[in-house]
Amino acid sequence: MKSGIDIQTELARRGLCWSLRDLSSHYYGMAPNYACLRGDRGPSERALINLFRRLWEERHYILAARVAWTVLWGDRSDG
Repeated sequence: MKSGIDIQTELARRGLCWSLRDLSSHYYGMAPNYACLRGDRGPSERALINLFRRLWEERHYILAARVAWTVLWGDRSDG
């Protein structure tokens, strides 16, 4: 699943995340090398759900809503 927003850029712009390792482990809840291994494929649905939960916990409601939109209605590469 491709995400409809550039998550790392958006988080970095807001001063929340500066590296792919930080994004992978803190926000996606995955291994530190997860985002690098995914490359152009973007995060999986599971990673986006973890991201949504983390953003909601940290009270970043607008970003969480954008992620939810991506999970529910974003571009789908699996049919």
